[in-house]
Amino acid sequence: AELFRHNRTLGTLAMWLCFFCCLLMVYALGSWLPQLMRSAGYSLGSSLSFLLALNFGGMLGAICGGRIADRFGLPRVVIAYFALGALCIALLGTNPAMPVLYLLIFIAGAGTTGTQILLYASVAEFYNLSVRSTGLGWASGMGRVGATVGPMLGGLLMAAKLPMAMNFVAFAIPGVIAVLATLVFIIASRQQSARPELAVA
Repeated sequence: AELFRHNRTLGTLAMWLCFFCCLLMVYALGSWLPQLMRSAGYSLGSSLSFLLALNFGGMLGAICGGRIADRFGLPRVVIAYFALGALCIALLGTNPAMPVLYLLIFIAGAGTTGTQILLYASVAEFYNLSVRSTGLGWASGMGRVGATVGPMLGGLLMAAKLPMAMNFVAFAIPGVIAVLATLVFIIASRQQSARPELAVA
């Protein structure tokens, strides 16, 4: 109940939505990227190397994102990462040249797995110490719901036999939703900081 007191309701719900969308994209891509790329005509070896590039992007994206966030603030970096990730995922269906494809997948990894790491830090900044672990636990739990939905979404898309470009656009939509949710989270954080007596309480 403390997560919804002291002007925290909007920020809590927005962060839950961010976690849901982010882990949905992480697990959807992790589960279905090789199969989608094989359907597009790439070899099994190339498809697996795409998955490797996705995970390397997530690792380096988290490290670089943390450094950038020290200068510009976490919410701004999270928005930029989500937006870039969604854009690059959508562009995967345009059949780009191989070097561009690897770059898009790398950035998509940063915009999904890398962003997930930054979200944990955002939650830690939003809640007071007395409810911080509860806030992190519930946000992570909502993210796990998205992690369950992600592979299911990929399976539904594959069963629907949509054009390749539409599959990646569908995977990118949660990233756009997460951008909007992060904007709401920023507004909620400012409202909370504008009322310091609530933060102290």
